[in-house]
Amino acid sequence: MNPIFTILEFGGVQRPIGNFGIMLAVAMLVAAVVATRAASRGGIDSGSAIAAAGFTAAGALFGASFLYHVVEFFRTGSVSGAFATQGIVFYGAPIGGALALYFTAPRLGLPLGRFLDLAVPGIPMAHAMGRLGCFFGGCCFGRPYDGPFSVQYTHPLAPAAQESVFRHAVPLYESALLLMLAALLMFWPKRRVGSGEHVGVYLAVYAVIRATTETFRGDGVRGVWFGVSTSQWISIGMFLVGVWLLQRARRPLPSPA
Repeated sequence: MNPIFTILEFGGVQRPIGNFGIMLAVAMLVAAVVATRAASRGGIDSGSAIAAAGFTAAGALFGASFLYHVVEFFRTGSVSGAFATQGIVFYGAPIGGALALYFTAPRLGLPLGRFLDLAVPGIPMAHAMGRLGCFFGGCCFGRPYDGPFSVQYTHPLAPAAQESVFRHAVPLYESALLLMLAALLMFWPKRRVGSGEHVGVYLAVYAVIRATTETFRGDGVRGVWFGVSTSQWISIGMFLVGVWLLQRARRPLPSPA
């Protein structure tokens, strides 16, 4: 659980390479590979799928960073406080990525619904890698807990080590659950690919995962409103959208003319 993977030195200047950054890069690569391979097997042009993955990744990074600053603005009450630190909030990633894909897919000739249903297993796979980065970096840590599977951070750069006590290994909890969700999506029946069913399953199940793991979190910088964290509020909306997509996908298919 060391936030620093290695330190590079060029011309007398040292540049630390963080484990979180490495895992984030791995996560983006995993998502792109899974999405493009699934799309290709589903009969979608590989070049268009690769381009879509690039635009989606850029939108996801922007959205995750933007939402972090929004949360910090409401937490600190000032613009300067909002930009005093840098970070990302995961829920901004699917929002930003979805918007980027929505606007670029028509220009790339992609069938948006079919591409999303085929590519969606890549999201929890990549997210699981990102949560491993959180674990190594000591962020998104759990509340104090001295029991089975508890962890203790000691590295001075790890936020969780500000009070070096045993804690819930929340990033590992979520990473394991995300891999299970990815497996569920990969083996979900493909009869209605393009109906939004697979995306609905992802949204509904991950909303439950996130709302649950949030109860074990111990970091106070993620924003809490009326006793409910920002991510839990978003989880409620995400769950409702997922259920709506599932209901919509299960409507009888129109009869051929």
